Amino acid sequence: MQMCASVCMGLLLISHVAAAEPTEASAGLIPKPVELKPAAGTCQITAKTVIQHDNNTAGAARLLHADLATQAGLKLHLVTEAPNGAVCIRIQSAPVGKQGEYLLVVAPNSVTIQAATPTGRFHGTRTLLQLLAAASPGPIPCLQIRDYPRFRWRGLMLDCSRTFQSIAYIKKTIDRMAYYKMNTLHLHLTDDQGWRLEIRKYPELTRKGARFPAKWNEPARHEGFYTQAQMKDLIAYAGARGITIVPEIELPGHSLAALACYPKLSCGGGPFEIHPFFKGPGIHREIYCAGNEQTFAFLEDVLAEVIEIFPSKTIHIGGDEAPKNSWKACAKCQKRMAAEGLKNEHELQSYFIKRIEKFVNSKGRQIIGWDEILEGGLAPKAVVMSWRGTRGGAAATEAGHDVVFSPTSHCYFDYTYKRISTQRAYSFEPTAGLSDTQAAHVLGLQANFWSHIDREEPRVDAQLFPRLLGIAERGWSPKTTTDALDFARRVKAQLPHLERMGVAYHR
Repeated sequence: MQMCASVCMGLLLISHVAAAEPTEASAGLIPKPVELKPAAGTCQITAKTVIQHDNNTAGAARLLHADLATQAGLKLHLVTEAPNGAVCIRIQSAPVGKQGEYLLVVAPNSVTIQAATPTGRFHGTRTLLQLLAAASPGPIPCLQIRDYPRFRWRGLMLDCSRTFQSIAYIKKTIDRMAYYKMNTLHLHLTDDQGWRLEIRKYPELTRKGARFPAKWNEPARHEGFYTQAQMKDLIAYAGARGITIVPEIELPGHSLAALACYPKLSCGGGPFEIHPFFKGPGIHREIYCAGNEQTFAFLEDVLAEVIEIFPSKTIHIGGDEAPKNSWKACAKCQKRMAAEGLKNEHELQSYFIKRIEKFVNSKGRQIIGWDEILEGGLAPKAVVMSWRGTRGGAAATEAGHDVVFSPTSHCYFDYTYKRISTQRAYSFEPTAGLSDTQAAHVLGLQANFWSHIDREEPRVDAQLFPRLLGIAERGWSPKTTTDALDFARRVKAQLPHLERMGVAYHR
């Protein structure tokens, strides 16, 4: 055992070498590993195999134990000392390694997963699950995989506002994301169609703002909200699987659900009523009043509770599609512009975002917003999520700001497969056209799913899969991993695994 640990420790520190051709059973891995070297022989995992761990690696071991039982029907024993002669899956710590990096070594009588971080160890278990699924019910090939992610942000946005997404479905989505080593789940929690997070200081937000008026005859499953306790449980569930949940509280636009509850925060004073997406304007003219101090007091109270719930370093504040008509006609907003020396309403939005950023920064967090936050001047420390193509993201990187790319051209998964196919999603390169200095500011990429068209869970599945696999690989694998035919073969190999996980993928 000590000899195996020493050998594995050394392997983790070896320099990068070109990967040899993978064996057939390992050729279907997604994302494609940084380095895969086949070895002679195979390893058979059976019900007599044990999972060995220590105190530092128990978390990854327990999750692997549970997933092997549900996904492969293997109920293995968890041990801290392996019996003599037993085939053993060893999960071990390593002295050094990048965030998310792991070393997986499959030998004839053992499997070793080694990483310096819990996230890395978890990623190694996902690769092992894919190997087992590909080989089932036979043995897995002996090999060595050294692997780590290219980008820090490998994300998916789920729109929970326009159509409520159940806790059960979000957990399924987390499991599926984790299987393909994605690490960021962005939850769009507020919009014109609903406010989905309990805010204790403002109970009206969920009492009224989370429900459609009865006249719309919306199914109960399309509305609702998450209690703070439910969200904390979801955050812990995701965190154990290497996924950070980033909350989005939309401002200053897409705010009808909040204004329906507190109309005094608007310029016009209401009344307002929420409605299903296609039963009214797609973008509402009424937004938060930028000249009203109560607006900022309200949003700071809300964000204070959000920050208390979510450990995410980054808080999404929206910032997109905010019509300025009401601000132009609002005496309070015009007074604010005059007092602050602002030339136009775009600069007023910049003032709004910068003021919110200052509050969020005071709590030790950072804001991220859609690329409209560039208009009128970008907040000093803001991260930009570039959705209207890549030009906004490129401009932000040139100014020294970090960026997540999620352009409609490749990453909008409410669009049809005719418009964005799995291969098109896979073809997106976030650093294309950027200098090395700019590319250093690219945190990664994200797929976005808006829930106004496909509102039932099987249809959401079909919009996400299998093209989410393209985003997963583009976020993880080296920049040089671009063989579309090879990717297509590996996607085909993954389809039975998606079926086994109950994914109603697009056919």
